[in-house]
Amino acid sequence: MEFIKKAFNAILDYAKAKPLLAGITAAAGVFALIVLTIIIVLSVKASKRKKAMQNAVTAAVSAPAEEQPATPVEEPVILPAPDPEPEVEIAPVAEETKEEPVPEPVAEEAKEEPAPAPVVEEAAVAKTAQEETKTEEASVEEKATEEKPAEKKPAVKKTATKAKATEKPAEKPVEKPAEKQKRYNGKWIVCKLVTEGAEENEEMYFFELRASNGEKLLSSEEYTSYNGALKGIETHKANIAKGNFRITLSKKGDYIFKLLNGKNMLLCTGANYKTRVRCEKAIESTKRFAETAIVDETVQELLVKIPAEEETAAAPLTEGYNGKWIIASNTSAEGETVYYFELFANNGEKLLSSEEYTTYVGAVNGIETHRKNIENGNFRITLTKRGDYIYKLLNGNGQLLCLGEHYKTRRLCQNAVESVKRFAIASPVITNENK
Repeated sequence: MEFIKKAFNAILDYAKAKPLLAGITAAAGVFALIVLTIIIVLSVKASKRKKAMQNAVTAAVSAPAEEQPATPVEEPVILPAPDPEPEVEIAPVAEETKEEPVPEPVAEEAKEEPAPAPVVEEAAVAKTAQEETKTEEASVEEKATEEKPAEKKPAVKKTATKAKATEKPAEKPVEKPAEKQKRYNGKWIVCKLVTEGAEENEEMYFFELRASNGEKLLSSEEYTSYNGALKGIETHKANIAKGNFRITLSKKGDYIFKLLNGKNMLLCTGANYKTRVRCEKAIESTKRFAETAIVDETVQELLVKIPAEEETAAAPLTEGYNGKWIIASNTSAEGETVYYFELFANNGEKLLSSEEYTTYVGAVNGIETHRKNIENGNFRITLTKRGDYIYKLLNGNGQLLCLGEHYKTRRLCQNAVESVKRFAIASPVITNENK
């Protein structure tokens, strides 16, 4: 402390003795302190800017690396001069490094306002081996870009290939349904039946829907021409698509489906199935195959030889005894009951058999409907797919009521129609218990 006091007193004595020199010395000391503080402040700011510059560079490098991992030429250009859009500004990087306007994006990311000049001075003062190598790589790449300015074309090709790659998956779903449809490529087969040996040779057409394994799913009614059969296929397809099916219990105790049109008129019947579930599955198979089935252009011809006609007359009725209407029923294993009736001649010959009814009362009313149309003579004789003849009883609207039995010749079928007319009117109605 004494030394400090002596030094201070000596300075005061010197200042009193030479005040001009003392003032100059004091001013120089104050100036030195000011310069020292300025240097310290600048160094602190420089360190902060350097850290911000490094953070901005790392952020700029990581962002384009995630966007475009497949462009190795663009990564080194971003390191010396960070740019969020390296593909567009590859060529002007050299001009920007010369004029030094680069720090603007750095200022936005670091949220500071550094002047471009100090950044360049700090980068020049704090050059490291890594920065020198980076600048050398940048210069080499700039030269490459100047020599080959049309390097953007590969990027366009890549995008084109990417677009093609995105288009490929869109084509696959179109092919998959077609592959599925190939599994259900059934056929509509048109058959032509020609008779031989009858008084007048006849021909008749019908069609069948067959699955891909050849199984027959349905068989149509008879048509008089090929064009009629083709129109019938379209009618069947339309009603199959609408789901106009009805499952009924047959007289044999099994199940059968019927395809109806919009007016509930019968179009065709399917095969017989032991359970309702199997019949429902057959309907689903019919729907699948009918949608994709193609019409086979080759018509299958069937030749049937009809035996010679014999002149036979209907047997005379015995007085006081006629035929009989018998109402019968059948119950399936699943507990469903169906009713139907049959007309027999006095000799026990079955003349007709009705469709199925769900109640006994419905069957009784059906007999009265049949009697009226029999009396009106609403019959139609047709050649069947089996090569024989059958008559159909229709109502006033042309809707099928019932089918007769099968006969070898047309004349025998006509005789059966006459017998039905005679026995239908006066025959009593009994049940199968009193048969």
